[in-house]
Amino acid sequence: MLPVLASTGTAAGHPFVRVGDGPRTLLVVPGLNDPLHTVGDSWWYPRLMALYLRRYADTHTGYMVSRPHGLASGTTVSDLARGYERVLDALDVGSVDVLGLSMGGFVVQHLAADDDRVDRAVLGLSGTRLSESGAAVVRRWRDRAAAGHWGPIYRDAAGILAAGARARLLQAGSFVYDRLFEPVDPTDFLVSADACLAFDGRRVCERVTAPTLVVGADRDPFFDEGDYRAAADALPDGRLAMLRGTGHEAVVEHPAAFDGTVRRFLSR
Repeated sequence: MLPVLASTGTAAGHPFVRVGDGPRTLLVVPGLNDPLHTVGDSWWYPRLMALYLRRYADTHTGYMVSRPHGLASGTTVSDLARGYERVLDALDVGSVDVLGLSMGGFVVQHLAADDDRVDRAVLGLSGTRLSESGAAVVRRWRDRAAAGHWGPIYRDAAGILAAGARARLLQAGSFVYDRLFEPVDPTDFLVSADACLAFDGRRVCERVTAPTLVVGADRDPFFDEGDYRAAADALPDGRLAMLRGTGHEAVVEHPAAFDGTVRRFLSR
């Protein structure tokens, strides 16, 4: 069963899972790997995402919202953000807190800059542009995706998004997953990767008036500490929280540190 008070649906063509009945609304925007398995692609994946949203259910009605399949070639991060504006219209949201996870933070930068319904924004493990090493990872994944080699992407991502025994378990499981599943629309990942590689949000962040928290990690392969500091500095009302001794796995491996930081910011 889905966690208590959880439901699934579609808004403006975007599949979502909803958890909680808190007085405020939280929109969570997933990262680059969202097209590989959206919350609308299976019965089990939204249940996993609902478990994440439960961390915020006491204060917020939380929505994890995936992108639609069938992204047009040349779609930009700005285009994706306009899709999320339509989601807010469809949900009839008057005000919203937004959390962008990883490269979902790119989308949040545009959304917060262009939509005055955003009360508070969080760039969770996201800067204004990829570091050189981060861009190299995304290009490698894009090349593998173009060749239809999804398994190496899954295993590479598992080693980045988790650590230790959990990472090894996910990597082992990816061999089975790769045989049983493939992305609903493989081109969506290519389009998304191109959008991420082309993105530079420094000027975008200058237009964000909502209080915005940048949560960084000092062992992140996609953004270095300087990238995180530059993002916070570019925001008129920005602040930075650096997590030490961890990387992109912080969401999975260190929820007290990552989500605790986010929750404290959103509760102010």
